Amino acid sequence: MFYKLSNTTDLLDIESVFNAQFKYPFLYNSEPIINGLSEQSLPIIRMNNPHVIEYAIWGMLPQNYTDGWGSFQNLTNTLNISLHQINRLEWIKSSLINQRCVVIVSGFFTSYLYNGEVYPFYVYSKNHEPFALAGVYSRLSDGFMTVSLITSTIEHKLKHVHNLGQDFPICMNAHDYDDWLSLDLDLTTDGIEKIKREKLKAHTISKEFYKNDIVFESVLEPAHYSDLPILTII
Repeated sequence: MFYKLSNTTDLLDIESVFNAQFKYPFLYNSEPIINGLSEQSLPIIRMNNPHVIEYAIWGMLPQNYTDGWGSFQNLTNTLNISLHQINRLEWIKSSLINQRCVVIVSGFFTSYLYNGEVYPFYVYSKNHEPFALAGVYSRLSDGFMTVSLITSTIEHKLKHVHNLGQDFPICMNAHDYDDWLSLDLDLTTDGIEKIKREKLKAHTISKEFYKNDIVFESVLEPAHYSDLPILTII
């Protein structure tokens, strides 16, 4: 499961790269770590509003759901939903047809188990620009939106830095993400897997990352582990 993201990009840079404007710019804060296990909002672009950046709570709830976010997440965690499972979930599968969105990030995190220890990796764009993760969203009875990341088992070099699961986010750059939002998208698994992917890099970071209550200025900087065979993916 991917439950932490990063967004350290300046607001104006995001607007420039994605050719879109924040609906509520005063709500934006850059954050090195966004922990989805607590209720967090993410910047999204929706398929029916492609030039506006809005906010959605991370962890999708059913359409027009009236109870609290925490109560639903305790029943089923929806920070990520696998592409191979979404069509089996009656309450969410229609979102893949008409409520797709992208989540704007500057990076995300993977974990690698080696010799009985788990090491965190920070994954980001090769050009160090913000990029898009495929998602679906819902709108609640109070007007707020919620969002889930869509993950896929596409073969990817990141399997060398993430072996605690088979799925990865579907990552796209600012020039290709509109393929995910297109009304003409082939919604078969094969069709979705043909979407052009962002070129990514990764490096190990401090294990302090796993302490949920600790966020420090250098948390995204490379960390060296002498016993780990792979420290970076470039």
